[in-house]
Amino acid sequence: MAGIAPRALSPGTDIFANRHGCFVVRSDLGCFVWASDSHAPASVEVRSLHPACQGGEHYVGDAAPGSSVCILRGDVVHRATDLSTAPSPDPLPLHAVCCGGDHYAAGGGRFFVIFLARGVVLSVADLTTGAEAKEMPLVPAALHGLYYYASAEGLLAFLDVDGERGLCSHLFSNADCHEVLPVHPDVTSFFPGGLALVHGPAFGTWECVKLIQNDTDVPLPGSHDITRKVGHIQEKLANWTDSTASSPRAADLAVALLQAQFSLPAAYGGVGLQTEQEEWEAVAEEDESLRVILQPRQKLYWWQYVLGLGHKPLLFCRSLKVTRSPSPPTHVPLPRADVRPPEI
Repeated sequence: MAGIAPRALSPGTDIFANRHGCFVVRSDLGCFVWASDSHAPASVEVRSLHPACQGGEHYVGDAAPGSSVCILRGDVVHRATDLSTAPSPDPLPLHAVCCGGDHYAAGGGRFFVIFLARGVVLSVADLTTGAEAKEMPLVPAALHGLYYYASAEGLLAFLDVDGERGLCSHLFSNADCHEVLPVHPDVTSFFPGGLALVHGPAFGTWECVKLIQNDTDVPLPGSHDITRKVGHIQEKLANWTDSTASSPRAADLAVALLQAQFSLPAAYGGVGLQTEQEEWEAVAEEDESLRVILQPRQKLYWWQYVLGLGHKPLLFCRSLKVTRSPSPPTHVPLPRADVRPPEI
């Protein structure tokens, strides 16, 4: 089973929860999703991330029982009442004991700073003052989580991929892991690599779109019409709704998520290829003529490069290749990706 890409391959991706629900941020895509519950949501909404809220290293719900969000950049914190609006213009410095955390979380009136190398969780009342600091050991099972967050009640959780249940939340304390809950597919799909967990890993392959042959013993000149598909099959990837007029269009979000998925390494369900230069409009058929002289008993195979998820083709590329062999080409016609997901 493919995995979810960690923060190092998708900077600006984070998850947090508060009394209003669960939020998954994709700063690289300029949007976030809100779910009433990450495990069995009544609804999942896509919302636009305000430009001034993009580029955060960590996104943390406020420890107070309100709706504000803390955006951490370097050693400072910005507060926003909502990720769809601009944060406060004047950031506050993090207290020295709170700097350099691998992950940040908030819940139950406390902030949590997770230091994986030291294997500890620092609990504070305020990130800027370090007040009421308490350090606790991190249970060994929680050392290899992909993303961390805390429930509104203050119970910590980390996300990891289970071979049978897919992406799961592992609820834990400083003493033990308490419960494992599968993350709903509509929430999973929004994480980098999540589409592969829900729909199957990405693939790229050459498909034969035309075979022409000369069954005679003499050369055979002629013109042959080739019909091929070009473009993107607009498949519904998840049951997301648009919450506002400024929310990204479902079609645009689907394209951005697919481009990001295809760019990821195979370990995260991708193929490591750039696809932004391909035709991403709705799939259409194109005709092309080939004039050729077929030699006696000769066969020619026309191939087209196709990308998809699982077993379903989703993107018909413009790359064509003609061979005399029934074996598909081995050349990959698209450039390698640098694993930075596209913006929408």
